[in-house]
Amino acid sequence: MNSTSSIFLLLLSCLLVLCVQGEPSTGSRKCKCLNGYIGRVRPELLKSEPRVYQPSSFCPELEIIIVLGTKEKCVNPESRFGQHVLSR
Repeated sequence: MNSTSSIFLLLLSCLLVLCVQGEPSTGSRKCKCLNGYIGRVRPELLKSEPRVYQPSSFCPELEIIIVLGTKEKCVNPESRFGQHVLSR
């Protein structure tokens, strides 16, 4: 192998490592809200700020996740509370 081939293989290996590091873990390659939405939300029971996930190549849906008690729940983005969260 000559030095040009060695440099090319080294460069190719580095690029491959960089590409793989940018990939998300297998657990995040799908939508988070697969089991439906909760009905009504009492804002005083929220434990933290709602998290909004915009549509992406991994999940085409807009998702809003809140924490009630110790559980994460999904909110319908088209509901009154969902619209309130999105308008902030």
